[in-house]
Amino acid sequence: MANITITSIDDRTPVWKDAVVNAGVLTLGAADTILEETILAMDSVSLKYVIFVKGGSTNENGIPKGILAQDLTVTGSGDSPVRVNVAGEFIKERLIIDADGDDSNIDNAVINQLRDYGMIPRFVDDLNIADNV
Repeated sequence: MANITITSIDDRTPVWKDAVVNAGVLTLGAADTILEETILAMDSVSLKYVIFVKGGSTNENGIPKGILAQDLTVTGSGDSPVRVNVAGEFIKERLIIDADGDDSNIDNAVINQLRDYGMIPRFVDDLNIADNV
């Protein structure tokens, strides 16, 4: 009789359900890699996406307006086409503030800002141990 193999599949998607994705343009000031699940703001002058800054006040960069749908690597400053989640339910623990590289500074203020724009963070505990062994 063959041994039983348990395979755990984690698709690492930040989407919990009902995501609405739009095309947009992200403006960066230098070469960078921006990870999927990074929170974005929208510049109030150019109306292009920029990196969200917690507590930011420059052209509304402190107001979350989207969540990056795919990793993005750029080799220089300028505009890049992106796909942005603009509504739906998302796993809070997988969201990223670019300056931190994780969700450690996503507090109730940021959660409420996300909710104001239709992006609802859900708290989810990932199971990392098979419970049927």
